[in-house]
Amino acid sequence: MVWGSDPDIDKDVIIPVSYVEGYRIPSRREMSVKDFAFGLKILFAAILVFPILLPMNVFAEQPFFLTYKPGMYSPRSSGLDAGLSTELAFGYRFNPNIAAEFGFGYFNTQKEVRGKRATRVIQEDCDYYVVPLTLTLKAIFPYKKWEFFGLGGGGVYVVSGPYNLNDYGDYDDYGDFNPHVDAVLGGYLGGGIHYSLTPTIFLGVEGKYLWTDKAKLDGDKSGVPLNAKFRLDGIIAAAVIGVRF
Repeated sequence: MVWGSDPDIDKDVIIPVSYVEGYRIPSRREMSVKDFAFGLKILFAAILVFPILLPMNVFAEQPFFLTYKPGMYSPRSSGLDAGLSTELAFGYRFNPNIAAEFGFGYFNTQKEVRGKRATRVIQEDCDYYVVPLTLTLKAIFPYKKWEFFGLGGGGVYVVSGPYNLNDYGDYDDYGDFNPHVDAVLGGYLGGGIHYSLTPTIFLGVEGKYLWTDKAKLDGDKSGVPLNAKFRLDGIIAAAVIGVRF
């Protein structure tokens, strides 16, 4: 509320802020989206800066590691189907309790999209492919041959589509589809367990919950728009096969 003057009334009156010229109160949805994007940027910056703040002597004492993570993607966003996921990650153990890793991966999902142009209407089960580029920080609690860890991280998720696959695994009318690409920010939290088979080889499982900004893909098929907007929020659960070196 603000104070103002009404020329027809010989006293000050209270004018709602929403009526002040040039001012608009942002909606709760707009505020939440802005807060989410700002939070992701802070998280990603913290992950980048954290290793620089560690004492230099810890960098020379712990091994590198490489992991392969096949798994499943289970979306929580409306209209998306589950898909396969895979990730290759390269990491460094700063000390027995802290590690960081850079990951490059892939997962897919499917969404039913309806398109209309003039009198023509089509409905397609469109496939969308996602390539994450992520940085993860891990807090590790070792116990004998076991390691229990929590993780948090973020990165960029490159989404492409629409595509369409037939029942034989081949592209259906691939030449008719015009896929587009979008890149969105995402963040995640999770945890897992590792078991050391030998000092250099370990197996495990991990899971994480993913939040992202909304991807916008304005594709088409044979000139009919197949536009889609969706978030990639969901659970990624994976087995872990790793090597220390």
